Amino acid sequence: LADQLNSLVMILMDLAYVICFYSFELNWTRSGLVCSPGVGSSYCYEIIPVVQCLPAWVRFAQCLRRYRDTKRAFPHLVNAGKYSTTFFAVAFGALYRTHKERNHNDAEVFLYLWIVCLVISSCYTLTWDLKMDWGLFDKNAGENIFLREEIVYPQKSYYYCAIIEDVILRFAWTVQISLYSLNVLSSNQLLIISTVLAPLEVFRRFVWNFFRLENEHLNNCGEFRAVRDISVAPLNADDQTLLEQMMDLEDGVRNRQKQKAWKRTYSISLKKPLGSLSKPRDTNVLIEDTDDEAFT
Repeated sequence: LADQLNSLVMILMDLAYVICFYSFELNWTRSGLVCSPGVGSSYCYEIIPVVQCLPAWVRFAQCLRRYRDTKRAFPHLVNAGKYSTTFFAVAFGALYRTHKERNHNDAEVFLYLWIVCLVISSCYTLTWDLKMDWGLFDKNAGENIFLREEIVYPQKSYYYCAIIEDVILRFAWTVQISLYSLNVLSSNQLLIISTVLAPLEVFRRFVWNFFRLENEHLNNCGEFRAVRDISVAPLNADDQTLLEQMMDLEDGVRNRQKQKAWKRTYSISLKKPLGSLSKPRDTNVLIEDTDDEAFT
């Protein structure tokens, strides 16, 4: 669930902005509704970065807890490092926006740090998507070049298209940051671009889910925790009719017979050989034969 929330950060940011707007920029008076623009901006600068980090923080804490329980540095600590890059990217992005709007001279420094953190985060998450989450680029892929040895979906093109789509959308932030830093577009136009990129991130996560579940299922099969194929031959019309007739008959199903089983007892005499020093002695062995058929 936290992975899905990481792709819904834009929605969470909009929700935080709506809360700030209705809490601080609207004054409910008797004369009517008075808007005080700019009052809640300072609160948004403080709240929105926290909201951006919340989904990544949840996954970061989960990875640390998994490491605490299993004592395995890989993959849990490495996965935690992936989510920690989000904290640095969000922090430098917030510092760049505030320093730029206040016309500080060191705004470009935070811009470069922001871009470096975003590049590291995107490369980190992209590598984790393809190698760990999807299990692709396996050395033993064989004929499935750049994929893995076992694939479930019938067409290899599905995997190649998913790889290209994931690479493009992982670096879609470059368009928005380039236009924002160069002041090419107005703030309203930048909001339109953000509105377009947000559903694309949801679509990327939608595609990611299919291949993530496929890889997890194959791993479970490899560790004998699941069965890959369940082959159940469908019944034809004749077999179904025959089964229905057997179920309707009183003796059609054997476990419906209520009579007790008939037991027959046989006696077999086993004698020792004549050459034995001891006296011959008969040994009777009782054999109970349980007849499954009931008395008629």
